[in-house]
Amino acid sequence: MLNRKFTLRETILLVLCAIIGLGIFYYEIAYKGFKNSIASYNTENLQNEIIAYEAKVAKKKSMEDYIRKHKGDTYGEVALYNNQANEIEALGQIFEGIENIVISWSDPTLTDTTVRRNASVSFSVDGYNNVTSLINAINKCKYRCLISDLSISASGNSVLDEKNRINVRMNVTFFERVDSTTNLEGLTVINN
Repeated sequence: MLNRKFTLRETILLVLCAIIGLGIFYYEIAYKGFKNSIASYNTENLQNEIIAYEAKVAKKKSMEDYIRKHKGDTYGEVALYNNQANEIEALGQIFEGIENIVISWSDPTLTDTTVRRNASVSFSVDGYNNVTSLINAINKCKYRCLISDLSISASGNSVLDEKNRINVRMNVTFFERVDSTTNLEGLTVINN
């Protein structure tokens, strides 16, 4: 088959080609594969993920405990339709002394016998404890309401503590009812 003898020069070239080929093979397969394996075992990212999951679990447990503790609690009465003046007065009492507050009301909607009146509320106060007390006061308002789309952020740095100005945005939905004698003027009716 191959009876020819290679010359010294051809043998050296074949050996060099084999060494270069092995070098490329080592670099592409072994070296890069090893580096990729090391990068995939970077524990710093895993530690950060573990911390984030532990925080989520703690928050979820706290929320479940709160729900269990307050299960069955009801706050506020469901007033007859067109109670907006009283709702404004109740919010005014809660936010008394707060300077940077904006409340925008949307048109009320009627579904079956329930009226929903949405208010978009934004304010800023000093200290996280003030924020929580205001949110709790709204939650325990004289008139039945639901807080949703709550956003809390600190001015300047991102730490929510007593030293920082805290900005809050939320939607508050007040619930009212209608009966057979209620005037439905101004309501948007939503059919199921």
